[in-house]
Amino acid sequence: MTRKLVTWALMLGLSTILAAKEPTQRLLRELDAALENASTYEGYFLQRTDVLRQMLAGKNTPEQEYEIRKKLASEFASYSMDSTVVHLERNRQIARDLQDAYRLAETEFALAREYAMAGYHSDALDLLAPYRLEEIPAGLEYPYFEVSNYLYGELAAYSSNNAQYWQKRDMYRISMLPYLEEGTYEWFDQHRVQAEVDRDREKAREYALKALEVTEPNSRQYARAAFFVSTYQEDPDEEIAWLARSAIADVMCANKDYASLNDLAERLYQRGDIVRAFRYAADHGMPDALFFGGKLRPWQIAQFFPSLEQAYAARNARSKRVMWALIAIAGLLLLALGLAQFHLARRQRALERTREELEAEKARVERRNQTLQDVNEQLQSLNGELQESNKVRQEYIALFLQNLSENISTTRQYKNHVLKYIRRGNDKYLIEEIEALPPIEEDIREFNEMFDKTFVNLYPDFVEEFNALLADGEAILPKGDDILTPELRVFALIKLGITESSRIASLLHYSANTVYNYRAKIKNKARGDRELFEDAVRAIE
Repeated sequence: MTRKLVTWALMLGLSTILAAKEPTQRLLRELDAALENASTYEGYFLQRTDVLRQMLAGKNTPEQEYEIRKKLASEFASYSMDSTVVHLERNRQIARDLQDAYRLAETEFALAREYAMAGYHSDALDLLAPYRLEEIPAGLEYPYFEVSNYLYGELAAYSSNNAQYWQKRDMYRISMLPYLEEGTYEWFDQHRVQAEVDRDREKAREYALKALEVTEPNSRQYARAAFFVSTYQEDPDEEIAWLARSAIADVMCANKDYASLNDLAERLYQRGDIVRAFRYAADHGMPDALFFGGKLRPWQIAQFFPSLEQAYAARNARSKRVMWALIAIAGLLLLALGLAQFHLARRQRALERTREELEAEKARVERRNQTLQDVNEQLQSLNGELQESNKVRQEYIALFLQNLSENISTTRQYKNHVLKYIRRGNDKYLIEEIEALPPIEEDIREFNEMFDKTFVNLYPDFVEEFNALLADGEAILPKGDDILTPELRVFALIKLGITESSRIASLLHYSANTVYNYRAKIKNKARGDRELFEDAVRAIE
């Protein structure tokens, strides 16, 4: 009994661990898919910037050119340092030509921010050095404090003698706080930094999560916020999960200067996922960092890349040894399996066809996913039509009930009228009045007309679908002004669930024998099994 309890406990613990890791694995698979489609996301980004480039190619005033290049520099800030610098340098020249101190300072602050982000700290310091707080144009105090705060934070993080840099970073951070609107991403982010300075890790984590809440999903701010959330996770799986979320946002925004994917590669390498770590670093991290043109990211990746590359090479070497061993074994097996060569070749061709079919199916699935939103809208439209159909049916039910009620009232009135004549002894007048009534055939005709119209409104395709169940050349089509023929009325009632011939005869004022003959005659004309014909009629929509 004790051994069984221990076994169940181990199985429960193992299932709990696997369940906890599944969300992380799912996010890594989503990241893999996003990286496979990175060129598509980059294409969207370039299409968006092409619009600004086309505007730039037009005839613009210097002020208009400045604003367009300012937007382009903002777009390219995390994509290409060279492109960003080109637009900002051109804006510097425009500001000098216009002798516009405000635009000049705004541009130089943005340029310093780009240099600081790319690791060119001395260039950023040179740009900020000429500015004194009292000389900064009104309205640019916050950008100045923000870029100074970022620059000295970078210097402090990558310098051995960093006490003075931390001090300046904190000074500029405190200076920028009054300019921040409470509840914004920047406000939460800077309070997160303050909590870190105060060594209140739990408070810093709360601010990081609040900063994440006010960002748009899969935006640049979301990528940055998710990265900081990852730094406060105690559980390694949770840290990897948040890094994956951040990396997915970076890919979807076409960011080339990022930290999440590189840190994620390092964490996966430490956990033994060598293949995925190497793919993230070698196929994406390093190429993107070099494309961006900064020097900070390549240096960061280079810190762990050699050991990762060595581990990857060792893994490949082991794989090759295993492969050669398997080849040797396969060679021995080939001596015994020569007679099965033809069979194996045939299976190989079948597998190849299956692979091609799977690839084609994958392409079809991707196309269906792209049109999923349109399909959903169509379903909503169909749902509305179904609701409208139900409304129509309810209205026609109400119409029948009203007609029955009027018939009851008419019958009651006529009864009272007849009694009045009988009590007065005016039998002669009563007989004359009854003889003057319209023939019963007229009532039957009106009833059939109302039934036909109501049924066809409910099932507009009934006649066409009914005839589709009959053999070629046996279609039953109404003549003249008739909507349904007598045979079609019989099967219309069967469609409504009335199957007893006596009841059908009573409702349509036919004889039971006539109804029976109609049913037998039509079933003899059925295209398929005559015994299943009426079931098929009831299935007509």
